[in-house]
Amino acid sequence: MPYIIRPRRFPSKALAACSALLVLGAGSAQAASLPDTSTCEVPALSQPFLYANDSNYYTLAPGQMPDSFEGQGWTLSGGATVKQSTLAGGKAGSVLNMPNGSKAVSPVMCAGSEYPQARTMVRNVVGASGVTFNVSYQGTSSWVTPKKTGTVKGNGSEWTLSAPVNLEPSNVSGWQLLKITLVALKGANEVQISNLYVDPYRR
Repeated sequence: MPYIIRPRRFPSKALAACSALLVLGAGSAQAASLPDTSTCEVPALSQPFLYANDSNYYTLAPGQMPDSFEGQGWTLSGGATVKQSTLAGGKAGSVLNMPNGSKAVSPVMCAGSEYPQARTMVRNVVGASGVTFNVSYQGTSSWVTPKKTGTVKGNGSEWTLSAPVNLEPSNVSGWQLLKITLVALKGANEVQISNLYVDPYRR
């Protein structure tokens, strides 16, 4: 996933989303809950899903390069791993591999109030259940208990572009700090995720 400033002329230079450090300071409980967004800055943006008639601008969620899920800053548990796989189009690359019940939590990133969304490439290696998509915003109850906003799943063993998943930020001005939690549904289920992009704002 990002705070987006609506562009006046060129959307690729006016939208924003970024990785950010989570800062926990001393002081009152109220002060400690306020997010420190001073490190948020404009990231590189692209249109990776033009082939699917999606002309929105996106930025990769942290811990990735195009066609390479490297996993820096992610917290993986329950058997979730980064592994080599065959990507859409047949070339090799690293992906997030999630067996049933596993969890992957992203680093903190910047988000904004104008209904940012996310899309990803996904495939079901085993089963057809997919993964739930959950969001947490610092300073809200979702920071402790992530909020489910959707489910993404593949089409058999074929890579599938997910439908947009709403990140549901608060309706306030300025930056917000977001974490994404992916949870593989239980049962006969194994899912792979590649190229998780955040759409800076709804057009």
